Amino acid sequence: MQIQKSIETHWYYKNNPFLNLWLSPFSLLFFLISIIRKTLYRVRIFKSFKLPVPVVIIGNISVGGAGKTPLTKYLAQELTNLGFSVGVILRGYKSQIKGTHIVLSSDDSKLVGDEALVYAKNNIRVAIGIDRYLAGVTLLKKHPDIQIILADDGLQHYKLQRDYEIAVIDSTRMLGNRFVLPMGPLREMCCRLKSVNAVVINGKIPPLNDGVGIHTPGLIVEQKLVLEKIFNLKTEGQITAITQLSNKKIAAIAAIGNPQRFFDFLTNLGIKLTQTISFPDHHSYTVADIRSLSKNHDIILVTEKDSAKLYGAEFKDITNVFVVLVKPLLDNHKLIEQLCNLVKSK
Repeated sequence: MQIQKSIETHWYYKNNPFLNLWLSPFSLLFFLISIIRKTLYRVRIFKSFKLPVPVVIIGNISVGGAGKTPLTKYLAQELTNLGFSVGVILRGYKSQIKGTHIVLSSDDSKLVGDEALVYAKNNIRVAIGIDRYLAGVTLLKKHPDIQIILADDGLQHYKLQRDYEIAVIDSTRMLGNRFVLPMGPLREMCCRLKSVNAVVINGKIPPLNDGVGIHTPGLIVEQKLVLEKIFNLKTEGQITAITQLSNKKIAAIAAIGNPQRFFDFLTNLGIKLTQTISFPDHHSYTVADIRSLSKNHDIILVTEKDSAKLYGAEFKDITNVFVVLVKPLLDNHKLIEQLCNLVKSK
C-alpha cells in the first residue's frame, strides 16, 4: 500500500528523479509492447471484430478512476429516455465468472464485479466478459432490440472495433507526469487523444493547462458531478437536507480510483467528516471493515459503486450506511447529439 502511494505521488504530484531512472527501462518496454500490439491490430495480423450495432468506448489513457462509470450510466439513461435501446458491456473487474455473463440486479458483486452491478440495479442491460466482443454478442443475443452498446473502459481493447471513442480525464490529476507505465500513469501516450472523438473532463479544467485542448481535435466536454440524493442502503430513506447531518459523527469510505475526490465532494457540500478511509480500487468489503465504523459513527457515507458490495447478508445488521448518489452535468449537449446521430445513421 505504501509503495502504491509513493508511486502515485510520483505520477501526479512530485516527480522523483530516482524513480524515473529506476522505472524508465520498464516504461520503454511497456511502450514498445503497446506500439507493437496496436500495429498488429492495424495491419490485421491480430483480428478485430465488429458488432452489428454502433459501439461507443468510454475509457481513458491513464490508470485509475476518472469518472467513466457515472458518465456511462448517464449516457445510457439519457439515450434510453430519448427512445433508444441501450446495452452496456464491461470486463467485470474481479468477477469470478469465466467467459461472458448477463448481469442481473440480484447478482452478488463478488460474482460479477461492483461496476456491473451498478448498471444492473439501475435497470440497464449489461453483460460482462474479458473478451468485450463476446460480451457484446451475448448481450445482443439476449436483447436483439439493442440499438447501441456502450463499453465501460476498453479504450485499449482493440479486439473490439468501435464507432466512437470517449476518453475521460480526472481534472484533479489530468495526465500526471505524462509518462507511460510504470514511470507514469499512462496506458498510451498523450497523442492518443488526437484520435478519439471526444474528451470528457471530470471536473473543471485547471487553468493554464496546455495539454487537453491542444492535443485533441475532438469534442471537449466538461463534466460536473452533482448530488442527486443521499439514501439509506437498507431502508432507502432519504436525507432531504444537508442540515440533517449537522452534529452527527460521519465517516466516509471509498474504494474507487481517486477516493480523495469523493471526500472533497462531500466536504464541498458542507458535510463535516469525522473520519475518512481509503481502500484500494474495487476492494471487497468485509464486515470487519464496516462494523467498527458503524459502532463509532452515526452515519457512514459511501459511493454508489461501493454500495454494490454491501448488499450481502453479512451486512444486514449494519443499518447506518448511506449511499451518496451523484449524477453528471455536461456543459453542452453535443455529445448526446453525436451519439444519437450515430444510431440514426446505422
